[in-house]
Amino acid sequence: MSRKLRIWETALRDAHQSLWATRMTSDMMEPIIPTMDAAGYGILGVAGSAVFESCIYYLAEDPWERLRMIQKSAPNTMKNVYIRSLNVLGWDLFADDVFPLTIDTLTRYGINCINTFDALNDTANMAVSIKATKAAGLHAVGSIVFSESPVHTDEHFVEKAKELVALGVDAVQIKDSGALLTPDRVRTLVPAIRTAIGEDIDLHMHTHCTSGLGPLVALESMPLGVDVIHTAISPIAHATSNPPTELIVQEALNQGVDIDVDINKVNEIAEHFRQQAIKNDMPIGAPVAYDPGLFRHQVPGGMRSNLEKQMQEIGLHDKLPAVLEEIVQMREELGWPIMVSPMSQFIGVQALLNVVETERYTTIQTEIKNYVLGWYGQLAAPVDPNIMDKIADGEEPITDRPGALLEPMVESFRAQHGPFESDEELILAMHFKPKLLDEWREARKVRAGRPTAKTPVATLIKELAHRPDVSYVFVEKGSTRVSHVA
Repeated sequence: MSRKLRIWETALRDAHQSLWATRMTSDMMEPIIPTMDAAGYGILGVAGSAVFESCIYYLAEDPWERLRMIQKSAPNTMKNVYIRSLNVLGWDLFADDVFPLTIDTLTRYGINCINTFDALNDTANMAVSIKATKAAGLHAVGSIVFSESPVHTDEHFVEKAKELVALGVDAVQIKDSGALLTPDRVRTLVPAIRTAIGEDIDLHMHTHCTSGLGPLVALESMPLGVDVIHTAISPIAHATSNPPTELIVQEALNQGVDIDVDINKVNEIAEHFRQQAIKNDMPIGAPVAYDPGLFRHQVPGGMRSNLEKQMQEIGLHDKLPAVLEEIVQMREELGWPIMVSPMSQFIGVQALLNVVETERYTTIQTEIKNYVLGWYGQLAAPVDPNIMDKIADGEEPITDRPGALLEPMVESFRAQHGPFESDEELILAMHFKPKLLDEWREARKVRAGRPTAKTPVATLIKELAHRPDVSYVFVEKGSTRVSHVA
């Protein structure tokens, strides 16, 4: 069967989450979104938990206003929000009734695609979100997070794909957040999942470039039956981000693949984000060398950079190799958890504790205890019995789906903490502490009265500094003249 290839552009979410710590502002993206809408993309990824957090914690932006702006500027392209099973748009465990409230609210902002993923690939955890997505009339994508371990075989992932199809998804995504896929593994995994889900379900390939193999993985998957490849426009591609859009689109065109993306508009989009990177002192993504060590500890690139920074700040940077080796051992002991948010953060913190304390598992995080007791879902493999005894401390694991054990909370929260002017306010209040939201509102008032544009001259000088062919600069305004010879 000849399949049309579609591109999921990650520039507005995953790309800047990977390279710019989710600090892309609405002002940085708004001017180019109409062009993105006209470029022929299949899907635009626009938000997830990190976007909401960054808007509230750092940018003094209203995430709902951002979604409204994107819908107004790109009414013709499918737009996706990531939903984390059990946690919706946050980190706490939420009851089932929070999912339809959140998803129904997102539909008012033109969101017509929801991608649900689970840190343990427990599809039972994903069922409530997928059901709410379908009930709202949206396109449902179910993710299978890729990992390497003795239990994460092709057969394991095929079974997970079949479970997602049984839940009624419109698409299955191979989500390689850790950049652990190789071209060899793609050649067996992609055809196996393609066969398992049938021809009527879309198959997505989502990978990162942390290992240096991301572009090869994406290109290798192209002729094997994928319908959608997730890419990032080149200034915010590579490194810990996704493969570059231009490379994948151009190679598809070279191979005669049926694809609707306008390469000229893609180049225009690339130039816009390159200018934004220069103007706002953001890094421009570049290819990285192959890193075989990544396949041992499997720590995602963004998490590793944060871990290194935090250990440097507390004077423990010399212990980083020991922490990475501890993570390798912990994964085997804890039933091969996947190093994806939020589990990767929990394991990283516990590994640091195990290294710096006199005996391993002397101090045990609540989250690690909840993990072994089943509060994050079904484990891929049993926990080592000796480690289980240390962590569980006599408590018995739960056997039910975690969400089913939580009482409905929307109306009780509304009654206890309301009144709320809107569902949007209610959702933010459920995900963020009152003090933080008060500080955010005050910061928004301050930001509203402050000019945000950079001076044109400063922007011009930054741009010229990045052009090696420019050897002489002369700027004149009134009686002021500035010149420079390189």
